[in-house]
Amino acid sequence: MPDRKKREMNTDKKSGKPKTEKKQNKNGNDSKEHSKHREIIITVVVVAVMVILAAAGLWILSGEGNKPSDKLAFTVGEDRVYLDEVNFYILQNVVSQKITKDILDNTKAGDGTSAAEYYKQEILELIADNKIESRVAENRKLTITSEEESLIRSDAVEFMASINASVLNELGITQDMVLSVYRERYLAKKLENTVTDDIERESQKFCTIYLLLFPKLEMDEQGDYKKQEDGETPIMLSEDDIAKRKQDADSAYQDLKAGVPIEEIAEKYGVAAYSGEESNLTGSFGEPFSGYAESLKEGEYSPVLETESCYAILQVVKENNEQIAEQILSYYNQDVDKEAIKEEKKKWYEEIGVEKPVLNKSVWENVSLYDFMQYVED
Repeated sequence: MPDRKKREMNTDKKSGKPKTEKKQNKNGNDSKEHSKHREIIITVVVVAVMVILAAAGLWILSGEGNKPSDKLAFTVGEDRVYLDEVNFYILQNVVSQKITKDILDNTKAGDGTSAAEYYKQEILELIADNKIESRVAENRKLTITSEEESLIRSDAVEFMASINASVLNELGITQDMVLSVYRERYLAKKLENTVTDDIERESQKFCTIYLLLFPKLEMDEQGDYKKQEDGETPIMLSEDDIAKRKQDADSAYQDLKAGVPIEEIAEKYGVAAYSGEESNLTGSFGEPFSGYAESLKEGEYSPVLETESCYAILQVVKENNEQIAEQILSYYNQDVDKEAIKEEKKKWYEEIGVEKPVLNKSVWENVSLYDFMQYVED
């Protein structure tokens, strides 16, 4: 009897099924639903995190942040160059060189490239060279002294003070970034000096000469060669006109021998527009002129000389012109230095394992010097 009562208490009167079984099934279903709901939430969270990470990765790779310092312009080996640094280089160059819209619109490089593209390429190479050379300088254990660091900081502060703060803010140019660039430049210069300091420089002779020219080519009033329809080939005079030029040159030579000033002779024969003084190293005038520039004394002159394009007489106006010596030697030494550094750069790039900058086209192609013209004009 007790057993029956116990069984009745544990069964459902309508179904006859144990009450505990129904309760257990209900709890099991609730547990499964809760677990399934939890799995869905976890999946959603994981997917969201993955999307965020992927977006962040693409943002970093593309350099498409909102600020210039977020936008990757190009890489040079391990160095990442952002738009704020590019902005700084361009701004400093257009301001210092006074590059105006008129220059960009009306000037072309020797290869026909527009001035805007030419300067942009120059900026790219300048930044890349500074990155590579500063890295090599560090490999060579070249360092910046405390005194040099003070000079760098002074230069950075001076630059920042010379530009309107709103312009600097708009371009993302900060003092810390400018300091970093100046340090790179300083190390790059130290490296270059290790090359140029060892160059053996020959003593040079320079002078001022007067070239009295009788062209065999047609000339305009400004003293420029007239060109054929192709825009390149000069127009030769007729044989009779060339013979007349030779006759004038011979007469001019006799005038020189008689003591007539060479400038007056140029006026007399109507060749003053394309005759005149030139100052340079004696070996830089080209043959046959350089040989006479080196051998003649002040006031002396050559016989009538002939080239494919003219008859000419050369007179030395001044030997070792000290007024132009420093300038001429400066240009000469700059050319010598550039050639020496150019050769070493190939080795420096190889040392770092870099061939050329790798552009982030989505950013770099939108860089334009025209965007900086307002700062020059202001």
